[in-house]
Amino acid sequence: MRKASVIPRLAVPVIAVAALVLAGCGSSPSSSSSSSGKAANVNLSALASDVNTAAAVPSFSTYAANYGGKISDPASLRGKKIMIIPGDSQLAACTEIAQADAAIATDMGMTATIFANSGLTSQLNSGIENAIDEHYSAIDLGCDYDPTTTAPALAQAQKAGIAIAVYGATPQEAAATHITYNTDDPYAIDAKVAAEQAVQQHGGKPFDAIAITSNAAPATAIMQAALTAELKKTCPACKVTDVDVEVPEWATDISSTVTSALLENPKVTVLFPDYAGMLTYMLAGIEGAHRTNTIKTYLAFGGGTPFIQLQTAEPGKSIIQSDIGGYPPWTGYLLFLQTARELDHQTPIAYDVAIGPDRVATPQNAVNVLTTGGWGTDWVNGFRGLLGLPALSGKALTDAATLNGAMVGKP
Repeated sequence: MRKASVIPRLAVPVIAVAALVLAGCGSSPSSSSSSSGKAANVNLSALASDVNTAAAVPSFSTYAANYGGKISDPASLRGKKIMIIPGDSQLAACTEIAQADAAIATDMGMTATIFANSGLTSQLNSGIENAIDEHYSAIDLGCDYDPTTTAPALAQAQKAGIAIAVYGATPQEAAATHITYNTDDPYAIDAKVAAEQAVQQHGGKPFDAIAITSNAAPATAIMQAALTAELKKTCPACKVTDVDVEVPEWATDISSTVTSALLENPKVTVLFPDYAGMLTYMLAGIEGAHRTNTIKTYLAFGGGTPFIQLQTAEPGKSIIQSDIGGYPPWTGYLLFLQTARELDHQTPIAYDVAIGPDRVATPQNAVNVLTTGGWGTDWVNGFRGLLGLPALSGKALTDAATLNGAMVGKP
């Protein structure tokens, strides 16, 4: 769940428009001008099944086989110190990941410190340097963090024998900093499900769409490639056009960009916003174009309470069909498991399976996700079993799953 909202400004045009490689055009059945295009020869039931699975409460057993088995010597971790450095403590999801990481590390008998920061490279370097000076055994980094920005400090930590794990680095970023214990989000899977949901809801008929991208964000290319590939397979006559609004300009430019794009393209009935942080501004843009009754949106990676709440009341309830994101506590446990494996001298969980489940929030399940946490509780004891910890039950289990009473750590 890498949050795009603090990716640094890069030399990319603020708003660029480009067509994806999909051909053809058409309108959604929900549009005021229904499509006359022929429905694609696709198994709509299979698409619906994929979406329903992605919208359901995930089971730990689905992922457990990828997580590498039990730690061989849990007792060896006791007494060690771990420094947890969020990419930006001001982002709620990043703080929750750090809190979950710290909580499970504490249960393992380790001393956990969360190094609070506002995402400045100088602050991230200070956290790493503190871990070196104070003889920490491990450093956990993430989320919203590119380790190459602090490569010299990380190299010094590695030279000092400190185990380093990261959440949210791309394979290229991890390789550049010699980090092999890495976890990430299933961006490609998320985009595939969003495309399937759009095609299924349109009965396989072609539609015109706009993808709202932020091309400087590393996850964007992954999601756009998957979205393109899935639509090419399931709706080859669908047409998707990119509008690129970089992260620093979301608050100022997304609304007007969406309004202009919809006015210039009246056949468009679908929007694919890449990130959940775009949703509030996107809704304003749809309203500005007077299109609230004819637009559906899909994807919106990132989840997050304020954005899922948009799906519980109009106009978001009718417009936002998916808000896809992971669960910070699960991510925090997985990040710690990678660290524990490194301290235990075990091989890392492979990058392509070192992921937690992203659940699709829809207007139908949004209230459930908001009121229950949305990911169940079985994952807590699943991770505890891999780490050699006793199972929890009752209130203790619920508290662990929802971070009630989680250790916040020291700045």
